[in-house]
Amino acid sequence: MGVENTEKTSRNWSVRAAGGTVQLVLSPTELISAELPAGSVVGLDIAITSLPTDAPLPCETLELGQVIIIEIQANLPASLNRIIQARRACRHKPIIAAVRDPSAQLVRTLMKAGVNDVMSLPLRLSELSTILEQLRCDNGRDSVRASTRGRIVSIVRSVGGAGGTMLATQAASSHARRDAGSGRETCLFDLDIQFGNAANYLGVSSVLTLHDLLKAGSRVDGALLRSACTKTSRGLNLVAAPSDIIPFEMVNADQLLNIIELATNEFDTIYLDMPENWTNWSLSLAARSDVVLLVVELTIASLRQAKRQLVFLENQGLASLPIHIVLNRVEKKLFRPISFVDAEHALGHAISFGIVNDPALVRTALDQGVLIDEIKPGSKVARDIEAIVEKCETLFDRSAR
Repeated sequence: MGVENTEKTSRNWSVRAAGGTVQLVLSPTELISAELPAGSVVGLDIAITSLPTDAPLPCETLELGQVIIIEIQANLPASLNRIIQARRACRHKPIIAAVRDPSAQLVRTLMKAGVNDVMSLPLRLSELSTILEQLRCDNGRDSVRASTRGRIVSIVRSVGGAGGTMLATQAASSHARRDAGSGRETCLFDLDIQFGNAANYLGVSSVLTLHDLLKAGSRVDGALLRSACTKTSRGLNLVAAPSDIIPFEMVNADQLLNIIELATNEFDTIYLDMPENWTNWSLSLAARSDVVLLVVELTIASLRQAKRQLVFLENQGLASLPIHIVLNRVEKKLFRPISFVDAEHALGHAISFGIVNDPALVRTALDQGVLIDEIKPGSKVARDIEAIVEKCETLFDRSAR
């Protein structure tokens, strides 16, 4: 073993095993009381990194480890955010959270954030051996499922009417059409449980909706999920919003998160049309997403609300979310009162995409429940949306590495 101090401080250092396959990240305080292995554990080499509990995880640590064990301090948002960072960077690697006196609620939170297991601190070799042995036994059984787990695109709007559902339905339909020949499937969930309009925009009616899945509780499985989907002519699977308005507090957050997690086993790409208001479950789904598209208009009101949402997400410890700003209804430059540069300055965030303003074309497509390029092939609006879909595929590839 060798000792490396990459940041020249007494708080950050690492001990690297020759073939280190388990990356163990603990704070200096926990290292004092930990039972550290003298060699390998159940045949796996250990690499130890000392970091404060709220410090970002080094990229090298995430890249080198086959298994990642991360200390988490529940009262520090930045510490909890490390799980999100690790799961995004290590999509198919086992991640274990190490916590002092973990409560049942914290364990549920961590499991929903993507950890494979939770272990208690101070570190004991007996527990470490048991967990690693179980992971090794499970590896063969889970590897096929993990490699095919679907990717999630969440679409959030800055204000009502910004065009979030338009983008969700058009992009998801375009994605489904692209993948039709390859055997891959796309599913769109309309999670705007009070005012969802995706079914209307797609020109379909649904017998079963999201509400039926929520009422089914623990009985939901892959077959029931698929029975609740309505398939469009473009091959898109839609889980429609409830037909009746239901209060947000009636949604069982655990049940909804389980449904979306189940969908990642059934479909290759999952689009989530998120509600305008943030809830605990929508925050959890955003944290679980591979791509978050925030739809904004070039108006003062929309930009202000978008900025408020970005600040809110940062305050919730979600600053590392893969958020991409989509400017909708962009006027030709000659008539644009607010420039892209002005918008980026107001948001404090780069703008990734723009969708040209063509209200007559878009409204015609939505009213008829068809893709925009079926009304006018090669239109600028259709090309802008297709560019977003293509970029999402690129971002998926990046998040897998």
